Amino acid sequence: MAVRYTIRVSKSVLAKSLNCGSYNQLGAIEENCAIAISLHHLFPSVRVTKNAIHPFGRTCMAGTYMESIELPKVARDFINVFDSLVSMPHLRLLLPEFDFEISIPDKVLSRIDISEIKAVIEEEAEIPELESLLDATTISQGIQ
Repeated sequence: MAVRYTIRVSKSVLAKSLNCGSYNQLGAIEENCAIAISLHHLFPSVRVTKNAIHPFGRTCMAGTYMESIELPKVARDFINVFDSLVSMPHLRLLLPEFDFEISIPDKVLSRIDISEIKAVIEEEAEIPELESLLDATTISQGIQ
């Protein structure tokens, strides 16, 4: 059973991702973009490409991705606009905050470290979806 999860790209996240793809951040684009930063609390090794979220990064062999979650159109459109501002990164702060939903499949849920989620829930009161995700992950992993 896949779980729906809402991702919020806030002004704070936009500020943190301001220089993604420019200056000294060229080698870390996939992990420093706004959407990836919005997901670091859940997937510490996350990489985001133009079409997908790769929650567990790349495999050691051949640099391929292990798992993928398709990005909805609103997120892909955001990436296109965000990327078009690479030569004027300060303008990225003018982009609006937005939310979008993804569907996290069972095979991804089963690999989430529950202890990490519990720690995040305790630290991040502004991420309400984590509690329902924790419940789904616990069920997926057969933990009572």
